[in-house]
Amino acid sequence: MIATSPEHAVELLDRAFNEQDIDTVIGFYEDDAVVVTEPGRTVRERAELRRFFERAMKSGVSAKQLKTHVIEADGIALFLSRWMLEYKDTDGEVSSRELVATTVFRKQPGGGWKVLIDNSLGPQVLET
Repeated sequence: MIATSPEHAVELLDRAFNEQDIDTVIGFYEDDAVVVTEPGRTVRERAELRRFFERAMKSGVSAKQLKTHVIEADGIALFLSRWMLEYKDTDGEVSSRELVATTVFRKQPGGGWKVLIDNSLGPQVLET
């Protein structure tokens, strides 16, 4: 599926993530993409991304965008968002956490948009 804008990419990506469609999720990332998994830790390349997202999906997390903004120049876009992460805590209760994300997208030769850098933790990466 081709994302016609960074916003469209995030809409499709979140849907695939929440439906636990790992192949579609991975398809929205460039081959050399970098994902921040926690402050001070990143994963790179498809095999690592797949392992990371499979673990996340098995744990039952889901994502929902609350507010987004895009700054775009020359085929590169900075996607900023306030989003909600829902997850099961150690007691099995559903909890949620509001986060701020900064994600860099690049327009592909075919016209679609893919993630190059995914920092779903936003400024929390400064806490390392």
